[in-house]
Amino acid sequence: MDEKYEHIDTNNEKVLRIVNASFEVFAKNELEKASTNVIVKKAEVSRGLLYHYFENKEDLFEFLICFSTKFMVDDIGNKLDWEEKDFFNRMRQAAIIKCELMNVYPYMIEFLEKYKHRITRDKLKKYTEEVSPGIMEKAYTYNLDFSGVKEDVDIEKMKKIIIATLAEIIREHWELRKNTGKEMDRSKIEKECDSYVSFFRKHFYK
Repeated sequence: MDEKYEHIDTNNEKVLRIVNASFEVFAKNELEKASTNVIVKKAEVSRGLLYHYFENKEDLFEFLICFSTKFMVDDIGNKLDWEEKDFFNRMRQAAIIKCELMNVYPYMIEFLEKYKHRITRDKLKKYTEEVSPGIMEKAYTYNLDFSGVKEDVDIEKMKKIIIATLAEIIREHWELRKNTGKEMDRSKIEKECDSYVSFFRKHFYK
């Protein structure tokens, strides 16, 4: 975690309520219109507690970027099977990790998507490298064996296709979660991912 936020106990229940409420409010509103009054109401904490941790709304916003980056990097680093050599299987694992993350922090991904134009490449790299240097590139390259791919297949294009497809599956289930209020169904997501992985494997592998 950035030195500026080292004093914040991210395992504290009230802090996590602030984090979740903030992700939702920022995801649903433009930064300028996001209300800290709504955040404290949703988090069921006092304004005094919010400002004990954060100087102002912009400071809270910056913390969310730092927190979400660290959380995702930690999840990837700890939960991916780095001995898995098959690219499709690893991307399937990553999709399930993302599903689990979105059930814990429902609006985190939506927050990052909404404000990606405000998150500079240098800032993202800074927060990522602080936690686990090279982790994102490692997820797509480390210990992977592409020898089974057909000779005429462009591997980089193949990667983009499977990543985009699995991301769309997660997005569709996230939209369903928003409409129903129910957690994303991991078993259904796994079945859909398996169906597409099987389809792509038949077309891209020897």
